[in-house]
Amino acid sequence: MTRSTRLVLVAVAILAPLVAGLAAEAGPARKKSLRAKVAALESELGALRGQLAVLQSQLEFAARRDGSAPGGVSYPAPPFPPYFGGLCGDPCAEDADADGVGDCEDPCPCDASGADRDGDGALDCFDPCPDDATDACIDPCRQDSDGDGADDCSDPCPWDPAPPVDGDEDGIPDCQDPCPDDAANLCYGPCPLDQDGDSLKDCVDPCPWGEGPDRPCVYELPPAPMTSAAP
Repeated sequence: MTRSTRLVLVAVAILAPLVAGLAAEAGPARKKSLRAKVAALESELGALRGQLAVLQSQLEFAARRDGSAPGGVSYPAPPFPPYFGGLCGDPCAEDADADGVGDCEDPCPCDASGADRDGDGALDCFDPCPDDATDACIDPCRQDSDGDGADDCSDPCPWDPAPPVDGDEDGIPDCQDPCPDDAANLCYGPCPLDQDGDSLKDCVDPCPWGEGPDRPCVYELPPAPMTSAAP
């Protein structure tokens, strides 16, 4: 046996245990990494299921509101001035509000007033907040829909004034959790959420985001009864 051969064998004898040890350590580390990735994916999947449940509530509400869902009700169209152009007519030849500006060029073809109450340069007919030049009404970070002191951007349950609860401790509050009793989020239900915390599931709740003058409901709520003053 040559000297070089003996040196190679000695080197192999020394390095073999070291390589084996590194391999043994790499195994648990890799498994731990895989477990962490699986846990992260499960968490993301749970959050996605919650977002889909919120979207489902919104779609079901819209279907009930416009009467396309069983038990839904229909509402008359807003009292806009009649439009006589028709499908084959020329809208540029019409002036629906009779303000002297053709409908093609009129930013408010159904409103001749040209009002801009808040003076923000956006006419009231297309201004989302016609009485507020800052348009705070469409900024969730400046709204507190449930009146609990937390703005809607940072409130995990913006429609429920009660403190958020996470019954299954999966990191998703019950108001947004389609499986509030299942941390693995493997359940399935056609109507999972109760976003305003009134014990009515969103798909059967006429006002799934709470009752109030600025809250959408399937039907118009009756006015509050008037109380007569004591004699």
